[in-house]
Amino acid sequence: MSKKTVGIIIGSVLLLTAIGVYIAVGSLDMNFAGNSGTQQDSGNGSVEQTAGAEMNDREDAKKEVKGGNPFDEKVKTPLSEVVMQQYIHAMSHQKVQAKEKWSYFKITDERIDFLLSQLEINQYDYEETYKDILTSWKEGDFSEAVSDHNKIWRIQEGTIGKATGLLSPKAEEAYISEQKTEKR
Repeated sequence: MSKKTVGIIIGSVLLLTAIGVYIAVGSLDMNFAGNSGTQQDSGNGSVEQTAGAEMNDREDAKKEVKGGNPFDEKVKTPLSEVVMQQYIHAMSHQKVQAKEKWSYFKITDERIDFLLSQLEINQYDYEETYKDILTSWKEGDFSEAVSDHNKIWRIQEGTIGKATGLLSPKAEEAYISEQKTEKR
């Protein structure tokens, strides 16, 4: 066989392997992305349920999220650790003084509830920190917002923008009205 023929055969095998992997990963992704509990034709004319109770619980949690991310962003749920941190950090900016603030999301009950619900369906390295912060905020207690901000800021390895104090209600109102967009 010539080198050209061997190259074509090897290239074809690699291409077919790549296509097979792509199809396999795609179908796995479909199964984990929320198709548990869906019905599939088994090929003999009957329809079977494809998931157990554990997968159904996860699906139910994902359906609640599909009602809409109150941050109005299309992000994968359950939220990643990084996105959880970014949301809490951006919301804390409403309450604290800092030289630099590069992100902002207004604090709302709906957003706090959404983040708390994410803690129920996913595990996070700093889960207790997030839960403590969000629970206080849910109760309307922002007295530790500077500490809350700086905890998340340190987890994110922040170097600029450490919170130095609480905003007065008037300063907070002015800060909110100055914001043109919400972003993390």
